[in-house]
Amino acid sequence: MPTKNWLQRIVGINTVFACTTLMLAAAQAAGPSVEPIPIKIGLPISNYWPAYVARDLKLFEQVGLKPEFVGFQTGAPLIAAMKSESIDVAWTGLATLFMLGQDIPLKFILVPLDSSSQMAFVVDPASGINSYRDIAKAKNIGAPTATCAEVSLITAAKAAGVDRSQLKASSLAPNLLLGALKSKLIDSAFIWGPWNLAMRDAGYKIVNYDKDFQINGGVCATAITVRPKFLAENPSVGCKLIKAHALSLAAAQKDPSIAIKTMQEAFNLPFEQAKETYDTLLIPSIKSQLEPDSPWSLTSKDHGLAEKLKVAADALFEAKAFTKPLDKEQISSSVEPKYLQEFLKTDCGK
Repeated sequence: MPTKNWLQRIVGINTVFACTTLMLAAAQAAGPSVEPIPIKIGLPISNYWPAYVARDLKLFEQVGLKPEFVGFQTGAPLIAAMKSESIDVAWTGLATLFMLGQDIPLKFILVPLDSSSQMAFVVDPASGINSYRDIAKAKNIGAPTATCAEVSLITAAKAAGVDRSQLKASSLAPNLLLGALKSKLIDSAFIWGPWNLAMRDAGYKIVNYDKDFQINGGVCATAITVRPKFLAENPSVGCKLIKAHALSLAAAQKDPSIAIKTMQEAFNLPFEQAKETYDTLLIPSIKSQLEPDSPWSLTSKDHGLAEKLKVAADALFEAKAFTKPLDKEQISSSVEPKYLQEFLKTDCGK
Protein backbone atom coordinates (compact mmCIF):
# COMPACT_ATOMS: atom_id res chain seq x y z
CA MET A 1 0.00 0.00 0.00
CA PRO A 2 2.72 2.55 0.81
CA THR A 3 4.35 1.91 -2.59
CA LYS A 4 1.03 2.40 -4.39
CA ASN A 5 0.32 5.68 -2.59
CA TRP A 6 3.82 6.88 -3.40
CA LEU A 7 3.32 6.10 -7.12
CA GLN A 8 -0.06 7.88 -7.11
CA ARG A 9 1.56 10.97 -5.60
CA ILE A 10 4.30 10.96 -8.25
CA VAL A 11 1.71 10.63 -11.06
CA GLY A 12 -0.38 13.46 -9.54
CA ILE A 13 2.61 15.77 -9.25
CA ASN A 14 3.62 15.05 -12.84
CA THR A 15 0.06 15.71 -14.02
CA VAL A 16 -0.10 19.06 -12.24
CA PHE A 17 3.33 19.96 -13.59
CA ALA A 18 2.27 19.06 -17.14
CA CYS A 19 -0.95 21.10 -16.89
CA THR A 20 0.92 24.07 -15.47
CA THR A 21 3.49 23.86 -18.27
CA LEU A 22 0.72 23.81 -20.88
CA MET A 23 -1.01 26.80 -19.30
CA LEU A 24 2.21 28.81 -19.22
CA ALA A 25 2.95 27.92 -22.83
CA ALA A 26 -0.52 29.01 -23.87
CA ALA A 27 -0.16 32.30 -22.01
CA GLN A 28 3.22 32.94 -23.63
CA ALA A 29 1.77 32.16 -27.06
CA ALA A 30 -1.08 34.60 -26.46
CA GLY A 31 1.36 37.31 -25.45
CA PRO A 32 1.30 39.56 -22.42
CA SER A 33 -2.12 40.69 -21.19
CA VAL A 34 -3.04 44.20 -22.32
CA GLU A 35 -4.72 46.54 -19.90
CA PRO A 36 -7.73 48.42 -21.32
CA ILE A 37 -7.08 52.09 -22.08
CA PRO A 38 -9.05 54.53 -19.89
CA ILE A 39 -10.85 57.09 -22.05
CA LYS A 40 -13.32 59.89 -21.29
CA ILE A 41 -15.93 60.35 -23.99
CA GLY A 42 -18.07 63.48 -24.25
CA LEU A 43 -21.48 62.46 -25.56
CA PRO A 44 -24.26 65.06 -25.97
CA ILE A 45 -27.91 64.00 -26.19
CA SER A 46 -28.75 63.79 -29.88
CA ASN A 47 -29.57 61.21 -32.55
CA TYR A 48 -26.20 59.50 -32.04
CA TRP A 49 -27.52 55.97 -31.77
CA PRO A 50 -24.25 54.23 -32.89
CA ALA A 51 -22.54 55.69 -29.82
CA TYR A 52 -25.41 54.73 -27.52
CA VAL A 53 -25.44 51.15 -28.85
CA ALA A 54 -21.66 50.85 -28.41
CA ARG A 55 -22.04 52.13 -24.86
CA ASP A 56 -24.97 49.88 -23.92
CA LEU A 57 -23.49 46.71 -25.46
CA LYS A 58 -20.06 47.47 -23.96
CA LEU A 59 -18.43 47.45 -27.38
CA PHE A 60 -15.83 50.01 -26.30
CA GLU A 61 -14.72 47.51 -23.65
CA GLN A 62 -14.72 44.75 -26.26
CA VAL A 63 -12.11 46.58 -28.36
CA GLY A 64 -9.84 47.27 -25.40
CA LEU A 65 -11.03 50.59 -24.03
CA LYS A 66 -12.19 51.51 -20.55
CA PRO A 67 -14.71 54.28 -21.22
CA GLU A 68 -16.16 56.92 -18.96
CA PHE A 69 -19.09 58.75 -20.54
CA VAL A 70 -19.69 62.42 -19.83
CA GLY A 71 -23.10 63.71 -20.91
CA PHE A 72 -23.71 67.26 -22.13
CA GLN A 73 -26.94 69.14 -22.75
CA THR A 74 -25.28 71.93 -24.77
CA GLY A 75 -22.08 72.58 -26.67
CA ALA A 76 -20.51 75.15 -24.32
CA PRO A 77 -19.56 72.75 -21.49
CA LEU A 78 -18.39 70.19 -24.03
CA ILE A 79 -16.04 72.76 -25.56
CA ALA A 80 -14.78 73.74 -22.11
CA ALA A 81 -14.16 70.09 -21.23
CA MET A 82 -12.06 69.54 -24.36
CA LYS A 83 -10.14 72.75 -23.68
CA SER A 84 -9.32 71.72 -20.12
CA GLU A 85 -8.47 68.17 -21.28
CA SER A 86 -11.02 66.74 -18.83
CA ILE A 87 -12.37 64.63 -21.70
CA ASP A 88 -10.44 62.91 -24.47
CA VAL A 89 -13.07 62.44 -27.16
CA ALA A 90 -15.96 64.58 -28.37
CA TRP A 91 -18.71 62.81 -30.27
CA THR A 92 -20.58 65.85 -31.53
CA GLY A 93 -21.65 68.19 -34.31
CA LEU A 94 -20.53 71.71 -35.15
CA ALA A 95 -19.33 72.41 -31.60
CA THR A 96 -16.04 71.21 -33.07
CA LEU A 97 -15.78 74.43 -35.09
CA PHE A 98 -15.96 76.48 -31.91
CA MET A 99 -13.17 74.32 -30.50
CA LEU A 100 -11.01 75.11 -33.53
CA GLY A 101 -12.00 78.77 -33.19
CA GLN A 102 -10.58 78.70 -29.66
CA ASP A 103 -7.40 77.02 -30.93
CA ILE A 104 -8.24 73.73 -29.20
CA PRO A 105 -6.28 71.03 -31.09
CA LEU A 106 -8.51 68.34 -32.64
CA LYS A 107 -8.33 65.37 -34.94
CA PHE A 108 -11.47 64.39 -36.87
CA ILE A 109 -11.14 60.61 -37.26
CA LEU A 110 -14.61 59.46 -38.35
CA VAL A 111 -18.02 60.69 -39.52
CA PRO A 112 -20.28 58.25 -37.66
CA LEU A 113 -23.55 59.64 -39.05
CA ASP A 114 -24.86 62.29 -41.44
CA SER A 115 -26.90 64.74 -39.36
CA SER A 116 -27.70 66.77 -42.49
CA SER A 117 -30.01 63.98 -43.60
CA GLN A 118 -32.41 64.95 -40.80
CA MET A 119 -31.95 68.75 -40.69
CA ALA A 120 -35.38 70.13 -41.64
CA PHE A 121 -37.22 73.40 -42.27
CA VAL A 122 -40.56 73.08 -40.47
CA VAL A 123 -43.38 75.61 -40.99
CA ASP A 124 -46.84 76.46 -39.75
CA PRO A 125 -49.20 75.60 -42.66
CA ALA A 126 -50.88 78.96 -42.12
CA SER A 127 -47.62 80.86 -42.69
CA GLY A 128 -47.77 80.70 -46.48
CA ILE A 129 -44.26 79.25 -46.56
CA ASN A 130 -44.01 76.32 -48.97
CA SER A 131 -40.24 76.13 -49.33
CA TYR A 132 -36.99 77.78 -48.25
CA ARG A 133 -37.50 80.04 -51.29
CA ASP A 134 -40.36 81.66 -49.34
CA ILE A 135 -38.20 82.32 -46.28
CA ALA A 136 -38.75 86.09 -46.56
CA LYS A 137 -42.41 85.46 -45.64
CA ALA A 138 -41.41 84.13 -42.20
CA LYS A 139 -42.38 86.41 -39.33
CA ASN A 140 -40.12 84.71 -36.78
CA ILE A 141 -37.90 81.66 -37.31
CA GLY A 142 -36.86 79.40 -34.47
CA ALA A 143 -33.27 78.18 -34.66
CA PRO A 144 -30.84 77.42 -31.82
CA THR A 145 -27.85 79.71 -32.34
CA ALA A 146 -24.35 78.41 -33.02
CA THR A 147 -25.70 75.04 -34.20
CA CYS A 148 -26.48 73.19 -37.41
CA ALA A 149 -29.89 74.90 -37.27
CA GLU A 150 -28.38 78.37 -37.55
CA VAL A 151 -26.15 77.19 -40.40
CA SER A 152 -29.29 75.92 -42.16
CA LEU A 153 -31.04 79.27 -41.65
CA ILE A 154 -28.12 81.24 -43.10
CA THR A 155 -27.51 78.95 -46.07
CA ALA A 156 -31.24 78.70 -46.87
CA ALA A 157 -31.55 82.49 -46.88
CA LYS A 158 -28.49 82.78 -49.13
CA ALA A 159 -29.88 80.15 -51.53
CA ALA A 160 -33.17 82.06 -51.64
CA GLY A 161 -31.38 85.35 -52.35
CA VAL A 162 -32.50 86.89 -49.05
CA ASP A 163 -30.21 88.90 -46.78
CA ARG A 164 -30.01 87.30 -43.34
CA SER A 165 -30.39 90.71 -41.71
CA GLN A 166 -33.93 90.94 -43.12
CA LEU A 167 -35.05 87.87 -41.18
CA LYS A 168 -36.21 87.76 -37.59
CA ALA A 169 -35.04 84.67 -35.72
CA SER A 170 -35.31 83.44 -32.14
CA SER A 171 -32.76 81.20 -30.48
CA LEU A 172 -34.73 78.48 -28.73
CA ALA A 173 -33.64 75.11 -27.40
CA PRO A 174 -34.91 72.19 -29.52
CA ASN A 175 -37.38 71.06 -26.86
CA LEU A 176 -38.98 74.54 -26.78
CA LEU A 177 -39.63 74.95 -30.49
CA LEU A 178 -42.87 72.97 -30.66
CA GLY A 179 -44.39 74.99 -27.81
CA ALA A 180 -43.31 78.21 -29.53
CA LEU A 181 -45.03 77.11 -32.75
CA LYS A 182 -48.23 76.25 -30.88
CA SER A 183 -48.28 79.61 -29.10
CA LYS A 184 -47.55 81.47 -32.38
CA LEU A 185 -44.29 82.94 -31.05
CA ILE A 186 -42.64 81.55 -34.20
CA ASP A 187 -44.10 80.43 -37.51
CA SER A 188 -41.21 78.24 -38.68
CA ALA A 189 -38.09 76.50 -37.44
CA PHE A 190 -34.87 74.89 -38.59
CA ILE A 191 -34.19 71.82 -36.46
CA TRP A 192 -32.74 68.32 -36.57
CA GLY A 193 -34.35 64.97 -35.82
CA PRO A 194 -36.20 63.72 -33.93
CA TRP A 195 -37.59 67.13 -32.89
CA ASN A 196 -38.83 67.85 -36.41
CA LEU A 197 -40.84 64.62 -36.40
CA ALA A 198 -42.63 65.66 -33.21
CA MET A 199 -43.54 68.96 -34.91
CA ARG A 200 -44.76 67.20 -38.05
CA ASP A 201 -46.89 64.80 -36.03
CA ALA A 202 -48.38 67.80 -34.21
CA GLY A 203 -49.64 69.20 -37.51
CA TYR A 204 -46.74 71.31 -38.77
CA LYS A 205 -45.14 70.79 -42.16
CA ILE A 206 -41.61 69.78 -43.16
CA VAL A 207 -41.00 71.64 -46.43
CA ASN A 208 -37.25 71.14 -46.92
CA TYR A 209 -34.16 69.29 -45.79
CA ASP A 210 -30.59 70.60 -45.94
CA LYS A 211 -29.90 68.67 -49.14
CA ASP A 212 -32.30 71.02 -50.95
CA PHE A 213 -30.08 74.10 -50.53
CA GLN A 214 -26.64 72.99 -49.29
CA ILE A 215 -23.70 71.34 -51.09
CA ASN A 216 -23.30 67.58 -51.35
CA GLY A 217 -26.37 66.67 -49.31
CA GLY A 218 -25.71 69.08 -46.44
CA VAL A 219 -22.87 70.38 -44.29
CA CYS A 220 -23.96 69.50 -40.74
CA ALA A 221 -21.03 67.31 -39.80
CA THR A 222 -21.24 64.96 -36.86
CA ALA A 223 -17.78 63.62 -36.12
CA ILE A 224 -15.70 61.69 -33.65
CA THR A 225 -12.90 64.05 -32.64
CA VAL A 226 -9.99 63.23 -30.36
CA ARG A 227 -7.34 65.34 -28.67
CA PRO A 228 -4.05 64.90 -30.61
CA LYS A 229 -2.06 64.68 -27.38
CA PHE A 230 -4.23 61.76 -26.21
CA LEU A 231 -3.81 60.04 -29.58
CA ALA A 232 -0.03 60.43 -29.37
CA GLU A 233 -0.02 58.91 -25.88
CA ASN A 234 -2.37 56.09 -26.96
CA PRO A 235 -1.66 55.31 -30.65
CA SER A 236 -4.18 52.45 -30.82
CA VAL A 237 -7.16 54.51 -29.61
CA GLY A 238 -8.16 55.95 -33.01
CA CYS A 239 -8.53 52.52 -34.60
CA LYS A 240 -10.31 51.11 -31.53
CA LEU A 241 -12.94 53.88 -31.59
CA ILE A 242 -13.64 53.16 -35.24
CA LYS A 243 -13.88 49.43 -34.56
CA ALA A 244 -16.38 50.03 -31.75
CA HIS A 245 -18.46 52.05 -34.21
CA ALA A 246 -18.26 49.27 -36.81
CA LEU A 247 -19.37 46.69 -34.24
CA SER A 248 -22.27 48.96 -33.28
CA LEU A 249 -23.46 49.19 -36.89
CA ALA A 250 -23.24 45.41 -37.24
CA ALA A 251 -25.25 44.88 -34.05
CA ALA A 252 -27.97 47.29 -35.19
CA GLN A 253 -28.11 45.71 -38.63
CA LYS A 254 -28.72 42.36 -36.98
CA ASP A 255 -31.29 43.78 -34.54
CA PRO A 256 -32.49 47.34 -35.30
CA SER A 257 -34.58 47.40 -32.13
CA ILE A 258 -31.34 47.89 -30.16
CA ALA A 259 -30.72 51.24 -31.85
CA ILE A 260 -34.36 52.28 -31.76
CA LYS A 261 -34.56 51.62 -28.04
CA THR A 262 -31.59 53.89 -27.32
CA MET A 263 -33.36 56.85 -28.93
CA GLN A 264 -36.63 56.07 -27.24
CA GLU A 265 -34.82 56.29 -23.92
CA ALA A 266 -32.67 59.33 -24.78
CA PHE A 267 -35.60 61.46 -25.96
CA ASN A 268 -38.58 59.77 -24.34
CA LEU A 269 -39.91 59.16 -27.85
CA PRO A 270 -42.80 56.98 -29.00
CA PHE A 271 -41.61 53.90 -30.86
CA GLU A 272 -42.79 55.15 -34.27
CA GLN A 273 -40.74 58.37 -34.11
CA ALA A 274 -37.66 56.56 -32.80
CA LYS A 275 -37.95 54.00 -35.61
CA GLU A 276 -38.34 56.68 -38.27
CA THR A 277 -35.30 58.50 -36.88
CA TYR A 278 -33.32 55.27 -37.15
CA ASP A 279 -34.64 54.46 -40.64
CA THR A 280 -33.95 57.89 -42.16
CA LEU A 281 -30.62 58.82 -40.59
CA LEU A 282 -27.87 58.28 -43.16
CA ILE A 283 -24.72 56.49 -42.01
CA PRO A 284 -21.66 57.05 -44.25
CA SER A 285 -19.77 53.80 -44.75
CA ILE A 286 -16.28 53.58 -43.32
CA LYS A 287 -14.83 52.67 -46.69
CA SER A 288 -16.48 55.63 -48.47
CA GLN A 289 -14.76 58.08 -46.12
CA LEU A 290 -11.43 57.16 -47.71
CA GLU A 291 -12.67 57.88 -51.24
CA PRO A 292 -11.58 61.39 -52.33
CA ASP A 293 -14.80 62.15 -54.20
CA SER A 294 -17.29 60.94 -51.58
CA PRO A 295 -19.45 63.52 -49.75
CA TRP A 296 -17.83 62.72 -46.39
CA SER A 297 -14.28 62.02 -47.55
CA LEU A 298 -11.53 62.39 -44.95
CA THR A 299 -8.78 62.13 -47.56
CA SER A 300 -9.59 65.22 -49.62
CA LYS A 301 -8.31 68.64 -48.54
CA ASP A 302 -10.72 70.49 -50.84
CA HIS A 303 -13.89 68.39 -50.72
CA GLY A 304 -15.65 65.98 -48.36
CA LEU A 305 -15.60 66.70 -44.64
CA ALA A 306 -13.09 69.57 -44.87
CA GLU A 307 -15.23 71.44 -47.41
CA LYS A 308 -18.43 70.93 -45.41
CA LEU A 309 -16.79 72.17 -42.23
CA LYS A 310 -15.49 75.25 -44.06
CA VAL A 311 -18.95 76.10 -45.45
CA ALA A 312 -20.49 75.71 -41.99
CA ALA A 313 -17.70 77.77 -40.39
CA ASP A 314 -18.22 80.59 -42.91
CA ALA A 315 -21.96 80.59 -42.17
CA LEU A 316 -21.31 80.81 -38.43
CA PHE A 317 -18.82 83.62 -38.98
CA GLU A 318 -21.52 85.46 -40.93
CA ALA A 319 -23.78 84.96 -37.91
CA LYS A 320 -21.04 86.56 -35.77
CA ALA A 321 -20.47 83.33 -33.85
CA PHE A 322 -16.72 83.80 -34.50
CA THR A 323 -14.65 86.96 -34.26
CA LYS A 324 -12.59 85.86 -37.25
CA PRO A 325 -13.17 83.29 -40.01
CA LEU A 326 -11.66 79.84 -39.63
CA ASP A 327 -8.76 79.22 -41.97
CA LYS A 328 -9.18 76.47 -44.56
CA GLU A 329 -5.78 74.97 -43.70
CA GLN A 330 -6.63 74.92 -40.00
CA ILE A 331 -9.72 72.85 -40.77
CA SER A 332 -8.23 70.48 -43.35
CA SER A 333 -5.13 69.77 -41.23
CA SER A 334 -7.41 68.62 -38.40
CA VAL A 335 -8.98 65.90 -40.59
CA GLU A 336 -7.05 62.64 -40.10
CA PRO A 337 -7.82 59.55 -42.25
CA LYS A 338 -4.99 57.29 -41.04
CA TYR A 339 -7.05 55.57 -38.34
CA LEU A 340 -9.70 54.62 -40.90
CA GLN A 341 -6.93 53.21 -43.07
CA GLU A 342 -5.49 51.30 -40.14
CA PHE A 343 -8.87 49.79 -39.30
CA LEU A 344 -9.56 48.62 -42.85
CA LYS A 345 -6.04 47.21 -43.30
CA THR A 346 -5.45 45.55 -39.93
CA ASP A 347 -8.77 45.47 -38.03
CA CYS A 348 -6.74 47.12 -35.26
CA GLY A 349 -4.45 44.09 -35.15
CA LYS A 350 -7.39 42.03 -33.87
